[in-house]
Amino acid sequence: MKNNLVKLAGVLFIIGAVSAGVLAWLNDVTSERIAQNEAMASMDPAVLEAVMPGSVLFKEEDAALIESIKADNKQFINLLTAVDESGNEIGKVVRTLSTVKGFNGDMELYVGFSPDGVITGTSVLSHSETEGLGSRTTEPGFMDQFKGKDASSEIPESDYDAISGATYSSKSFLSAVNNAIAVYTEYVK
Repeated sequence: MKNNLVKLAGVLFIIGAVSAGVLAWLNDVTSERIAQNEAMASMDPAVLEAVMPGSVLFKEEDAALIESIKADNKQFINLLTAVDESGNEIGKVVRTLSTVKGFNGDMELYVGFSPDGVITGTSVLSHSETEGLGSRTTEPGFMDQFKGKDASSEIPESDYDAISGATYSSKSFLSAVNNAIAVYTEYVK
């Protein structure tokens, strides 16, 4: 009886080890492709126009600067430069997660900043908020209220209109915008 239990445990261990190895290998093989797909999704003309009007591309910033920011800010994902058709820089874009959980988790946003420190636009990249309620934070009517806001300091809760019935989602969105502002003021401006 004990012998069968040991054999069974050994077989399960081998199956688990092989499965973990295969999953690790697949993760390694597909990580570059996943990163490319994410980058291509962020270059959707609708996203570009919403975050930084007039932009045609978001370029990566210096890797050392990005790693430095990530060491200080766990919700920060990336810092990008928005360029127009001529290749001229027209602003910076911060990709960040919310610092306050929404109703169902974090929100991931792009927040654009003009060279003079004004928010040019926002775009929600991912969220898990309730459809028809918290998901309304992704609608232009909600996001547009952040355009033109000064990025020299955080936006207080009293300076925006939360969505009725979606307080957690609204606060989560605001926290992501404020985290982007913090990154912009500390590392870019």
